[in-house]
Amino acid sequence: MKSVLFVCAESSAIVGAKVGGVADVVGNVSKALAEQGTRVDVILPHYQCMELIEAQPCAEVQVHFAHQRLNIQLLLVSKRDGVSHYVLSHPWLCSEHVYHHDEDGRPFAADASKFALFCLAVAQAIEQGVLAADVLHLHDWHSATLAVLRAYGKDLQRLKAMHTVYTIHNLALQGVRPFAHDPSALESWFPWLSYDGQRICDPRYPHCYNPMRAAIELCDKVHVVSPQYMQEVQRPSNMEHGFIGGEGLENQLVAAQQQNRLLGILNGCDYQSESVNYTQKRLWQLAEQAVLQWMGKANQLSASHYIAHVRLQQWRANEVTPWLCSVGRISPQKVALLLDDDTLGELLRCLAEQGKHFMMLGSGDPTLEALLTQAMAEHDNFLFLRGFALELGDAMYQLGSLFCMPSSFEPCGISQLLAMREGTPCLVHQVGGLKDTIAEGVNGFTFTGNSPKQQSQQLLTALQRALAVYHNEPAQWQTLCTQAKNTRFDWHQVAVSYLEQLYTH
Repeated sequence: MKSVLFVCAESSAIVGAKVGGVADVVGNVSKALAEQGTRVDVILPHYQCMELIEAQPCAEVQVHFAHQRLNIQLLLVSKRDGVSHYVLSHPWLCSEHVYHHDEDGRPFAADASKFALFCLAVAQAIEQGVLAADVLHLHDWHSATLAVLRAYGKDLQRLKAMHTVYTIHNLALQGVRPFAHDPSALESWFPWLSYDGQRICDPRYPHCYNPMRAAIELCDKVHVVSPQYMQEVQRPSNMEHGFIGGEGLENQLVAAQQQNRLLGILNGCDYQSESVNYTQKRLWQLAEQAVLQWMGKANQLSASHYIAHVRLQQWRANEVTPWLCSVGRISPQKVALLLDDDTLGELLRCLAEQGKHFMMLGSGDPTLEALLTQAMAEHDNFLFLRGFALELGDAMYQLGSLFCMPSSFEPCGISQLLAMREGTPCLVHQVGGLKDTIAEGVNGFTFTGNSPKQQSQQLLTALQRALAVYHNEPAQWQTLCTQAKNTRFDWHQVAVSYLEQLYTH
């Protein structure tokens, strides 16, 4: 029986350890691998925000980190569906939230130190025989330093012997830090480590350590989360043309492809969980509950929550049903095309002419949140709910007529899969995993363009096509809904692909 150790920052299997799509992938594909007869262990840091019902001490590992000798506790916190979840616990690992938000001009500093210690503790646990597996599977930059320790660390023979796979969930976040002369730097963490800086430096900033680049260079297999995204990341980004590609690491990814180490395997979606049938009344209850909870947590009442609360009352009184919905992080990746050149204003005016409404759920970049709040104040057919609530999102996937996902780039995407699972067609930018999952006139509507401006214009054109089909061709619209619901990207097949393509030498 093959055994795999996942090393990651998030997992949906532990309450409080989920921030984004990485958690869903780890939680679902580990279960699917176990169903294939694979023994799967998952390890991540112990965060304060985790809700650990049971935590069984397993071992203690001692590490030399930042000129100090530290004792790290290994705890078994969950064992179900054939998957064992472990956490490593130490005050330096137990951050209040999964990720820090560095605001002192030192990007990634706090998290980079935390995850460097985490990687060292995992390496030591493997060396002590506390953790063991045939395959070591690293996820995103947070666990990438383990590849550096495997390549250059002394007395880590068990780690060196493991077949090692690296999955890139989001190439835009690379965890870059200086090599030296900073408390959060490679040589500050591991003063005893001799390394080849040419292989692990950032291509744009040679005096900096890039964990993402290091893992791409040093791992046996490199995996990106959709076939289309695998093609895109081998080309340099071109912002003028609105193309987000290799983010400075395209040469390393091309080399990995030439060495037959680079693979694109699309993520899956959970189709086994029982679906809840939501009513319009329940949607408004969930929305009001969420807004009131967000209000209660803030010291001051924000404009976004106040306007959303008022808008909810208006929509509820007028028995409004949102026609267009969007759920996701508020980041340049997700909403830049909506906010360029008043595209959102044009979109809302287009919807208003047809008596349609747009409901958006998400949080993230404060500047972008402010722009969305301003748009909500100016357009009474727009509701922006600044925050996140899982069940509210589920209700929006189901009750919206069309799901909007105009990402500038998208490694795979999960929201479009969740919307289609509920029978909701999608309006998407034809990039990455969106191109691999949504086809024009089959299960949604797509757009593209050779510049951000052109992409924004084509987004509006695609919306007009969707409105025309909805109003003029009801039978065709129903076919779209049926085909969206029948679209399948099963985790079972993903697990088979992992075993056949990633975990073989």
